[in-house]
Amino acid sequence: MAYNLKLFSITLLICIIFSPTETASTFSHYNCTKIETFSPNSNYKINLNTLLSTLSSKASDKINNGYYNTSISTIGGTEDTIYGLFMCIGHTQHCGDCVKNSAKTLTSMCDSKKEAIIWSDECMVHYSGRSFFETMEESPSWCVKDSLDYKGSFDGFNKKLSSLMVNLLTEVNKASPRNATKFVLRRSIFFEDKFLNGLAQCIPHISNDNCMKCLKDAIDYLQTSCARGKIRGSVLYPSCIVRYDPYPFFAQPIGAKKKNEPDPFFIIFHIVAPVMVVSVTVFLFAYYVLCRRARKNLKYHKENFGGDISSEVNTLQFDFNMIRLATNKFSDDNKIGEGGFGDVYKGMFPNGFEIAVKRLIRNSSQGALEFKNEVLLIAKLQHRNLVRLLGFCIQRNEKILIYEYMHNKSLDYYLFSPENHKKLTWHARYKIIRGIARGILYLHEDSHLKIIHCDLKPSNILLDDKMNAKISDFGLARIVAIDQMQGNTSIIAGTYGYMSPEYAMLGQFSEKSDVFSFGVIILEIVSGKRNIDYNGVNSIDDLVSHAWKKWRENKELELLDAALTYSFSETEVYRCIQIGLLCVQENPDQRPTMATIALYFNCDSIDLPCPQQPAFYMRGKIETRVASKIAMSGRPRSYSVTRF
Repeated sequence: MAYNLKLFSITLLICIIFSPTETASTFSHYNCTKIETFSPNSNYKINLNTLLSTLSSKASDKINNGYYNTSISTIGGTEDTIYGLFMCIGHTQHCGDCVKNSAKTLTSMCDSKKEAIIWSDECMVHYSGRSFFETMEESPSWCVKDSLDYKGSFDGFNKKLSSLMVNLLTEVNKASPRNATKFVLRRSIFFEDKFLNGLAQCIPHISNDNCMKCLKDAIDYLQTSCARGKIRGSVLYPSCIVRYDPYPFFAQPIGAKKKNEPDPFFIIFHIVAPVMVVSVTVFLFAYYVLCRRARKNLKYHKENFGGDISSEVNTLQFDFNMIRLATNKFSDDNKIGEGGFGDVYKGMFPNGFEIAVKRLIRNSSQGALEFKNEVLLIAKLQHRNLVRLLGFCIQRNEKILIYEYMHNKSLDYYLFSPENHKKLTWHARYKIIRGIARGILYLHEDSHLKIIHCDLKPSNILLDDKMNAKISDFGLARIVAIDQMQGNTSIIAGTYGYMSPEYAMLGQFSEKSDVFSFGVIILEIVSGKRNIDYNGVNSIDDLVSHAWKKWRENKELELLDAALTYSFSETEVYRCIQIGLLCVQENPDQRPTMATIALYFNCDSIDLPCPQQPAFYMRGKIETRVASKIAMSGRPRSYSVTRF
């Protein structure tokens, strides 16, 4: 049965291959709604007839390179002067016929109108009683879109479409100087053997700057409203045109067979048909054998990656020129962060979509395939409290990650700023704490992989426009087996004050390593103080130790940020401090899991256990031992990661 199904599928594929190629549907749109009119026997009517006749004649003349403009005026006067042009859309052999038919359409449909424009898939004709040749115009406009929505991943489709549009902009910008044909036709692979064809063209007489502005506006309109989610679309302006389509725009490009010339494909097909039958039979047999061999590998990839790797990687991969343009060539003005893994830039696509671009350091030893697979795994982590990885880019020695952009920066930007920390109300802080907890729980238990973040800290907690917490920066994350309780590493990388002692001293990481970091973050959010920079009374040198002392003295509220004195929930503050101290206990086995912590937050009726001594109560001794161990092993003392 399976073999018969494969045989049917391949036979259908062969039928499609040998079927005529489908082309984009022909369209014709005109506009002649201007108020100004002329009388049937006027000089303007005479000049219009002359103009349209001239344009039709010039359209068949190859020396015009697909564009011609002129003006016709009555001798001795300028009131009845008429200006007109035609522009062939790309490499079409039928521009002359198109201009003639367009002129006839305008004559019959726009009778007595002083200005009119018509677009079709092969040409544009425009005339007016005013001079408009060097003016950038976006009105009147026309939106042409398919009635069918794209059925696959909209995000993946939109990324590829955006990349195609950026490529079109880049190529048009390189076009020849004034009066040259500003036309670009590009094709990009969308999915395996499926393509997106893009077309962009400007009126040659407008400047390059005006051309780019016109195309950017057209692309923005095309993607955001005109044809959003549609399988094909076009935006038609008087000064420029932008189109995309899964099928080729021109069925017969330059160099195609002449009219009435026998179709060589027709002849060849009938000559070699018997040979093709034998070849297809051999191909089917070979395909069946190869499918059986590949089945185990395919099953492995689907189990580990959730689907076909190559197709998913293609969906996530961005064009380097597109990213370079979005970040203004990685301008320092666009830089929003820097750290051990590389710099981070704010970027914006032509449709206004904002991104955060992390340009990794160039001396990475990780191979391209390993990098792609790791990105693919992280991109599958989808949760409202995780920063979303949109994709990546690899070109030569460049490795780039593209994330969603967070408008409110990171938690530390507010929490530790003398001016900004007052903006964080207790309600906002409590919401952030619970959001972080949900994000860590997803990483540990609810995702398709078990992820240990290993570098949780306020600078890696980003805030969206509604101040929702989103965990970011998985540069140090460890991927472990679902049933694996802990792991070991010879390279200790993280930030002191947030690393659990077993990880900092022994290289042992587990879920409880992240729980420890979360506990430190809770205490920092409650107090508004940095753990590693804290200088409290009585020579206490860290926040965790100070919090433990206040807990023992039943003076927990003295930890609270002074900015929250008159607006907070006493019950929630007590509960957060107790959960924070439970998380930073020295013995990892005594620390609660994130599932238990989530239960603590969701059920106020549950009594929390009494916390034991925190790990950094004797911090000086521990830090000395860690520093000594690192000095002997050659490990870095700290590894500061990039923050947005």
